[in-house]
Amino acid sequence: MKRFISLATAGAIALSGASMIGVAAAGADTTTTTSTTTTAPTTTTTLGPPIQGASNLPIYLNVDTVVGSRGTPTPAIGCAMTNEFYVGQMVVFRMSGVNVATGGTPLTPKNVVSANVVIPGVSTPLPMNYGNHGTVAFWTVGWSTVGYSTLGIVNFKIVVTTVKVPAVTKRVRVKLPNGKYVMRTKVIRKAIPGATFTYTQAGTAPPSQLTLNAVPKV
Repeated sequence: MKRFISLATAGAIALSGASMIGVAAAGADTTTTTSTTTTAPTTTTTLGPPIQGASNLPIYLNVDTVVGSRGTPTPAIGCAMTNEFYVGQMVVFRMSGVNVATGGTPLTPKNVVSANVVIPGVSTPLPMNYGNHGTVAFWTVGWSTVGYSTLGIVNFKIVVTTVKVPAVTKRVRVKLPNGKYVMRTKVIRKAIPGATFTYTQAGTAPPSQLTLNAVPKV
């Protein structure tokens, strides 16, 4: 939308970032016109690397955290998406993803060997479980923060390892140059090795990272 502004005293008209100003001299028959054009300054932004890495991806993961309905202080709404928690509350890690190497196959127990959340200061990784949530299924695990002494950003990791997919072959009859036939093995689909992918918050802005706070004193 073009915006027009009329100033009677100066006879000025502004049009889409360019201005034309006409000023009438008192008692004169001539008009002096000055034309100016305003150009926005140019800026150069250096983009950082993609958050998931710049190399070819074997696996793509989507991760977030929600507050569990159990724990103290009791949340106003359970399962609400957040990255800010109080000590004593339940952090629920949620994850879904696809195996890029197999053409975008969803990650389920059929093609995942293990999916674990690794938390600094917690000796044992937390295994994620695949199950129904609402009308869809994805991976989750809850972490009780009771007794966790380190406040601030929690640099957790999610490590997923996929199942190795064997090659698909079949026996075919091949004619040799001498006219004879032999049976040979033809590869229909190459084997796909199991892949391990690690999700981290590294590089994201601090307000976007999982943060544990002390319970406010009343």
